[in-house]
Amino acid sequence: MNITEIFQPINSDLLRVEECLRSSANVDIPLVAELLNYVTQSGGKRLRPALTLFCGKTCNYDLDALIPMAAATEILHTATLVHDDIIDHAELRRGKPAVYRKCGESTALLLGDYMFAKAGHLAAATGSLRVVSIFARTLMTISGGELGQIGIDYNLDQALDRYYRWIDAKTASLFTMATECGSVLSGCSEDIILVLQDYGHNLGMAFQVVDDILDFVGDKATLGKPVGSDLSEGTVTLPSIMYVLAHRDDALIKSIVKDKKRDRSTVQKAVKKIKDSGVIEDCFKIANDYCSRACRDLDKIRNPSVRDSLHNLAEYVTRRNK
Repeated sequence: MNITEIFQPINSDLLRVEECLRSSANVDIPLVAELLNYVTQSGGKRLRPALTLFCGKTCNYDLDALIPMAAATEILHTATLVHDDIIDHAELRRGKPAVYRKCGESTALLLGDYMFAKAGHLAAATGSLRVVSIFARTLMTISGGELGQIGIDYNLDQALDRYYRWIDAKTASLFTMATECGSVLSGCSEDIILVLQDYGHNLGMAFQVVDDILDFVGDKATLGKPVGSDLSEGTVTLPSIMYVLAHRDDALIKSIVKDKKRDRSTVQKAVKKIKDSGVIEDCFKIANDYCSRACRDLDKIRNPSVRDSLHNLAEYVTRRNK
């Protein structure tokens, strides 16, 4: 199933989330309004808001609380991308110039801060102190994960562990927030909340692994950014790590990351080596394993529509091309 078919049961409610996102950009400061519209209406799969809504259907579907929370997950996610692009000096985001290239780094930094606050305001609108606590915990986890990357030396023996901890913080924590908050607002029992937390975590891990694979095997038009962007920015992801672990005498990746030899020709050589080596298949196996773990306890969810939708989302994550 494609993402449009999977989202069909919540289509009308996702439209309400879009309305909430648009209204969030309706502010009195023209520059802020322009930039908010630029970043919130630049596409995106809306996977995190959809997870909040699907998990909210598990028990009592309270849209008055779920709509602002779903919008909060998307705004928080987008704010992290605004900051990431500044840190990584990325040129494109979703096929358009990164926002900092449009308005400057300082303005983009403040915009991201504003979006964090707006997302928190929407989370508070749910009236749930537990949800606000989950939101705050997630924001600390994301920020702490990025801070933990600063000053880390190229160390092959610790690379895999650091990678998994990093994507847990920067990606899986947001998926977990989406599923956990949706289930809390639905009034689920604690055992079902734990099932959906586990689902969100593992789905988020799989999603990021596939994202990192696509940086090597996708194409610029589909991805909305150049292939090999991570290596160009000096970021070592799972395919690079798996390649170096299997080819310890090959110094090419090391020269890109440690010696900062990131010219286009060198990066293209590295991308080709990794694509031709067989590690991409190994990375897909890891992503599939995370998706299997995500779905292992979904039979505890009594709502068959929710259960099927979550299974379909897990299958989509490993089959997508962008």
